Amino acid sequence: MNKMRIYIAIVANVLILACQKNTDKTQETATSEAANASEPQVVVSAEQAQHLALPTGNFVIKQLSENITANGKVEVPPQQMISLSVPINGFIKNISLLPGTPVRKGQVLATVQSIEYVQLQQEYLQALSQNAFQAQDLNRQETLNQENVGSKKKLQQIDADFKTTKALINGLEEKLKLIGCNLAQLRQGHITPTIQVLSPITGYTKMVYVNNGKNIAPSDVLVELVSREHLHLELNVFEKDANKVQLNQTLVLENPVLSDKPVTGKVILIGQTIEGQAKAILVHGHLDNEILEQKLVVGQYVNTKIKVGSRAVPTLPEEAIVRRGEGGFIFVQIKTNTYQAVPVKLGVAENGFVEIISEKTVTQPIVLKNASILFALMSGGEE
Repeated sequence: MNKMRIYIAIVANVLILACQKNTDKTQETATSEAANASEPQVVVSAEQAQHLALPTGNFVIKQLSENITANGKVEVPPQQMISLSVPINGFIKNISLLPGTPVRKGQVLATVQSIEYVQLQQEYLQALSQNAFQAQDLNRQETLNQENVGSKKKLQQIDADFKTTKALINGLEEKLKLIGCNLAQLRQGHITPTIQVLSPITGYTKMVYVNNGKNIAPSDVLVELVSREHLHLELNVFEKDANKVQLNQTLVLENPVLSDKPVTGKVILIGQTIEGQAKAILVHGHLDNEILEQKLVVGQYVNTKIKVGSRAVPTLPEEAIVRRGEGGFIFVQIKTNTYQAVPVKLGVAENGFVEIISEKTVTQPIVLKNASILFALMSGGEE
């Protein structure tokens, strides 16, 4: 009797477990169907299916470039940016520059008049005259001393005075050279109150800080000049990507004003320190096309991508994707003439293929062409 009761209990437990498993499977099926039903779907009629080309397939694994974003601006080296000043007090007699005015090397940019400049020239001529007299006097004393007639002490004093005046002349000459004085004309007695400020480079005027009649000091900047030689890109690469950047890597600049196609270049210099609140390193680059590079403007903002390697990723053709912002949709075939939109994130695009980043596994056949037409049909004719 006891054995019979044990047997009945075992059979009952088995039946209960079987019922629970069937119930779980039913719930899983229902959940899956509900999930599919929640995604937008579009049904194509038999007539539409005959006219539409909707080939299906799977993801294509491709080696796509790994890029990092680097933003920055167009710059020139420090030696191509000139701040002009005059190393003496004076006032502006004439200046006719405006920001953007082209200049050439050796061109007169401004004229300055200075009383101090006149005094320097006067002191120089006086020192020359005095030094010539001292040279003659020194020769006379040397002759007298050779004949044991002159005083040795007087000879030493005249020699010291001669050397002192010579040092004064040398110092005045260097000061006058800094100002731009023509010493050959000055030695002939031509004193001028006017200083010509010449351009040391060929380029253009960046800023003008003075006007006619303004008093100036040696610390005052008159104008700033910029040469367009050695234009380059100065880019910021964030700390997390700093170790990926190497010399001679390819960079890509997309600027529709500059060119309707992406413009390539090379990394020429990499900073060795992390700078600023953005925690970035400076990376310098040149464009491969020098003609296009000369169309850039100093200070212009640029957005580039640096190719730092490649990786194998799942991709689809551009025609298989409907772009929406940074992401988009692809379509999978769930049954004959019935398609479902699947939201995806998009990665690198290269040579007509786009990296697909999907949050869930896609097992159904994927529409490889005319995804935009399906999206328009699903949206009621408006894409």
